Amino acid sequence: MSAHLAVVANGLQKAVEVNLDQLQDAVGNGFFYVLEEDNATRLLATAPPPWGQTIPSLPAGGGFQMTHWRHLVPVLIHRLARHSGRTRQLSAASCCVVASPPFGSIAAGRDCNRADWERLCPGKPIVAMDGPDADGKRDSLCAPLWRRCRENGPRDAIVRVSGSPPGLVDIDGTRSLCRRLDVPYLGHARLPLAAARPAERPTRIAYAGAVWGHLDSEAMGFNAWRRAIRDECRRQHDKDSNSCKWSWVSMRGSGAPAALTLYAASTFCLQPPGDTISRSGIVDAVTLGCIPVFFHPQQRELWTDHWRAAEASVLFDWTPAAWAEGAPQPLVKDPAVYAARAAAMMAELIAMPAERVAALREAVARAAPALVYAASEGGGQAGGTRGASADAVDHLVARMRALRLEPSTEEQARYEQQLARRAADRVAHKARRAEHSAWLATRNDTLGKRGKERSPKAKRLERRPKG
Repeated sequence: MSAHLAVVANGLQKAVEVNLDQLQDAVGNGFFYVLEEDNATRLLATAPPPWGQTIPSLPAGGGFQMTHWRHLVPVLIHRLARHSGRTRQLSAASCCVVASPPFGSIAAGRDCNRADWERLCPGKPIVAMDGPDADGKRDSLCAPLWRRCRENGPRDAIVRVSGSPPGLVDIDGTRSLCRRLDVPYLGHARLPLAAARPAERPTRIAYAGAVWGHLDSEAMGFNAWRRAIRDECRRQHDKDSNSCKWSWVSMRGSGAPAALTLYAASTFCLQPPGDTISRSGIVDAVTLGCIPVFFHPQQRELWTDHWRAAEASVLFDWTPAAWAEGAPQPLVKDPAVYAARAAAMMAELIAMPAERVAALREAVARAAPALVYAASEGGGQAGGTRGASADAVDHLVARMRALRLEPSTEEQARYEQQLARRAADRVAHKARRAEHSAWLATRNDTLGKRGKERSPKAKRLERRPKG
């Protein structure tokens, strides 16, 4: 396996050089205008993003920092303000870039300054950098920005950028009707080189995550998946300490260094959904050369303009059979229901042939550059030099190049697919809820009868003299 990865490591620079050359050719001269007339945008464009401290326990080739996944907007605006695709002349721009105001601010309640944006950038698409989650109930999105999509559809002047596509929580809402671009979650790596290092990986399977505290995850049933995975990992660890290891990490980032160190020493990194199907752990696993393992079909549809997830991941579909198109909310919240699946999943990963593992790791190394948010253009080389690594921002800029007020044929086709998917998901969601409600009513009725028969209080009442 090390020989395979050495080839990948040696060829990675050449591969990303070609990749960036193609992207820069697509971008050409400056074409987007950063709308610094907007106060929130100007502040983020001029201030350094909160990268956080360097994590010394991780490979230097990744430039790993304690960057919180919620800081996606500051990173995007900071990078775009210094990107070679930026033009300083509004008249020369084909689109404008703007930051959504901070969550909870007064401006956020005024329709996210939409009227001001359209006045300052008339007749052009406005690419609004928003929060990381477009599929959470308690997210930091500018909510009004996602409420006016039904009327305008793909002809809306606002193009929303976020790290998680809508679909699960917002299944009955309008976010999935919005004109948008999806970008990877913000991970901890600033460079992609650690993914191709032929490091020793003594641990076969790693799971880093919490099984409580995720309110949406609890409501949708994903915490049951997480508990079943954690419990099986512990059982495997008791039999062989190198077969599976679990590390706790919170949504606030506590425990992240230990989790990332575990990823760097592991072959497979389990990525069950949480509050959304997106996780920063997916990006962290890839940038550390650990093969991500998915449990939801839509996880392989994340960030399709940045990587081919099907080639660089393993999928165990734990979604209910009633959801032919995927996108379920499991609803059954008992971890015991998924115990057998967890055991079978880990047995398959442990027994996977070395040739298959090597092929997956090579695909992971190839995918890493496009999922990284570098500290500067060109994968950490200031000035965007030709031959440097194309990162997540470079891929976003390449897609922005094609934006117009009137959607292209490709964008219109994508939007029609969004509508079809949303309609199918809503039908399946309704059927699944009806099925689950019927099952729940039957179970509660049965448990109620048993409880009454066995209740000591009921027996005392039966023995009490009447009259």
